[in-house]
This record gives sequence, C-alpha cells and structure tokens, in this order.
Amino acid sequence: MKAKILAVGSALAAGAAAQQTLWGQCGGIGWTGSSSCVAGAACTSYNAYYYQCIPGATTAATTTTAATTTRTTTPVTTTTSSRTTTTSSRTTTPSTTTTTTRTTTSSTTTTRASTTTTSNGSCPTNFVSTSGKEFRLSGKKFYFAGSNAYYIPMYGPNDFLDIDTSLDAFAASGLKVLRTWGFADFVGPQEDYVTVFQNWSSVPPTILETQERGLPRLDRVIQGAESRGIKIILPFINNWAEYGGIDLYVEKTLGSSGNHGDFYTNTAIKNIYKNYVKTIVNRYKSSPAILAWELSNEIRCAGPRLGAGSCTPAVTTAWAKEMSEYIKSLDPCHLVAVGDEGFFNNAGSSEYLYNGGPGIDNEALTTLASIDFGTFHMYPIPWGKTWDWGNQWIKDHAAIADKLNKPMLFEEYGVTRDSGLRDTYHQQYHDTVFANSIAGDMFWQFGTTVPNWGKSYDDGYSIYPSDTTQWQNFVVNWAAKMETKNA
Repeated sequence: MKAKILAVGSALAAGAAAQQTLWGQCGGIGWTGSSSCVAGAACTSYNAYYYQCIPGATTAATTTTAATTTRTTTPVTTTTSSRTTTTSSRTTTPSTTTTTTRTTTSSTTTTRASTTTTSNGSCPTNFVSTSGKEFRLSGKKFYFAGSNAYYIPMYGPNDFLDIDTSLDAFAASGLKVLRTWGFADFVGPQEDYVTVFQNWSSVPPTILETQERGLPRLDRVIQGAESRGIKIILPFINNWAEYGGIDLYVEKTLGSSGNHGDFYTNTAIKNIYKNYVKTIVNRYKSSPAILAWELSNEIRCAGPRLGAGSCTPAVTTAWAKEMSEYIKSLDPCHLVAVGDEGFFNNAGSSEYLYNGGPGIDNEALTTLASIDFGTFHMYPIPWGKTWDWGNQWIKDHAAIADKLNKPMLFEEYGVTRDSGLRDTYHQQYHDTVFANSIAGDMFWQFGTTVPNWGKSYDDGYSIYPSDTTQWQNFVVNWAAKMETKNA
C-alpha cells in the first residue's frame, strides 16, 4: 500500500503531468497533482485520501480534496503502496532526533545458499530459513501472524520513546513479524523532512549514515526488535511516491526523458540502488531481527508520475534476479523476497490482475533461485473486485506455493472499517489462509498510540486496541491460532 508521508509538505508531491497514468493517483486529501486520467480510465474515489485512475470506468469522479500540510498527531501512511489500486503504503511518519550511534556489527557468519546452509557451514539458527513451503526458526516450524507499520522508523525528532512504545505494543500483541520501511528518500532542504535516509539534493544521493534524522533511527528499530524477539521485513524502495519512490530515482538521474521502466534497466540508476542496498545490508546483516530483505514495496512497470516505457514482466523479473543475486552475494544468510503484490501473467487471460498488465509475474519472480519466498498483497475494492473474490486470490497464491514448494507470504491486506464488513471478511480470509499453503499472514496495518505523536495514521485499514472485539479476534486470537501450526 501507499503510505502517507507524515507532516511533510513534499516537494515531490506529484503532479506535473497533465493526465495521470493508469493506476496513478488522481486525488485525495493533500493531493496537488492532476485529477485527470488518460483515456480509458476514470478518477475513482477509494477513500478520502486516495483517488485512483481505474481502467474501464466511464465517468470521472470529482476529486477535489483539501490540501493540508500541518503535521497530524501521527504519521501517515499512504499505503501501498496502498492503496491505490495496488497499494503501496506507507506514510512517512514522525522521526526521531536523538543521535544514537550505530551499534550493529559486521556479520561474521558465512553463507547461506538458497535454503539453510552453505558450502562453509550453517547460518545462525536464530536467523529465519525455509524448508519447502514453510519457514523455519531454530530448527522448528515458523508459521506466524504479523503486520505492517511502515511509520515506526519515521518518528521524531527526539522520539525514540515513540519507537520503543510502538515496538512494546507490537510484541505484547503476540504478532511475530513486523514489516516497516527501510527507505526514506527525499530531495530538497533536509530540514523540510522528518526522517531522511537518502538526500537527493545531489546525484548520486547522500546516505545519512550518522546524522540523527538518518539511519540511526532505523538502528533503533532493529535494535529494539532484537531485544523484543520481533522479526523484521525491510523493503529498500517504494514503487509509489511516499518516502521517495522509483519515480524519484528516475527523475533525479535522467530528468524529463525518463520513464518508470528505466529504473529496472538504466545502469546508473541500478548502481545507485545497489549502493543503498549495500549500505543497509552491511549495516544489519549480523542481526537476527532481520527476517528478510525485500527488493521493493509493490514494484510495477508504471508509477504515480511516470509511465512504463518498454517495461514488461520479463524486465521486472530480470531486475529482481540481478538484485536478489547481488544481495545474496553480500549476505547469504538472510532471506530475500521481492515484495510484489502477486499479480499473475497468464497467457490468454483478459483480466488485468492475471494477464501481466501491471508488469509483474508472481510465479516467475517466486521461481528465481535467489528469491526465498513469494509475496502477495490484496485490496479487492481498489482493484475493482469484490470482498468475496479475495478468498480466491489467497487460494491462487497457495497454489503457487504448492507448485514451487516455496513459502508464500500474505504480506498486505485489510478490510476498511467504514465498509462495515471487517468482521465478516477478515474472518473469512483468516479461515482461507489457515486451510491453505500460506506460510505467514500480515495485515495492513498495525495501529498504536505513542506518547509524542499520538495515534498512528488511520487509513481505514488500521486495527487498534480500541477496536476491542476486532483487535482481540484478528490480532491477538489470530496470532495465537497461527502459532498452533508450529506444534
């Protein structure tokens, strides 16, 4: 999903194009770009924060929305990238300003082949590995329930207490795996932003490895996860504009001549991405808190501002192969995943989600030897589907796990509170997950309240402890039920 950027009037807020591309954002609270879509698509309201150019619609929705630049009490998420029809997530959230020194040490462990050992010996047993369609931890099955909270590294300034409070709440819930943003790319005066991992005021960008508003904030998250027994999934880039995104890499490197697809093929851009990946992987590769490195959040051939160019599923698969092999060369002991939404590329299909239309082939990506497990996301209504259809989407991906004998992670999904259907469909989705070959389940998104920033951003999908029955059923009880598969 997309995530909303916390309290930032972003210089990147989209919008130069006269018309938005298919699946691009075209409205919502804070949106300053065009509300017009390319031919064959209409600007359709998903919620107050996100309007998207959906194919096949015949009329455009009105999309005026208030633009607000004041920082709310909590980070926002744009989700998935999310949601947009595809959902990218997440919002930039507050960041912390205390300067903490980086404490991770270089890893001395050796190699991990695509399963659990290497020619030089085994990887640490407290690192997550795979065995067939299952994850393993310390030699035992590791089925889990988890969640997304993209905003935790963004708290600040001086809000390490907020990071710690969020992690305490996550651990107390019984959830085992947290997915949070490992990227925060911005351009312009650094003081305009809360958290900045890469500053694009120059090209190549500067990685803030020691500055308070930079990677020391992510250090605090990783260290805190280690001490609480939480496993982390860390994506390196967003397909969407929140916290930077692929279009930023292209626009800053190639200028107006670039398109979204260039991200996957241009050598200069790939080298910038690899440099950032190398910095993050080397910083945390000795940490048992890392469950997996993720190439992206919801890569597609097109983005919110730039079209696909000549990008195809074959192009994104080739890019994933190159980058996952590169990560394995740096860190053979941690798992690697793509972080894609799970779109299929079935010959002869007329359905956008199944015919390669977004430029993704989930089966081909998951098949790669350097990819340890598959991922898929699910947002039925923004994708033009029904809530009922979601059960089939889960089964379709379980079938890929069965076919490839690799774990499949249900990495993002949710049912909006205002739909009135959360009780029905969260329960149905959990039942479908439990009955099929799904190795882990992570809803979008974990809601909490912290001392300085208050309540985390609510995009409609968040589940908070104050959602008493739903919190108990879909967080606490569900985490305990998934744990029973490890017996």
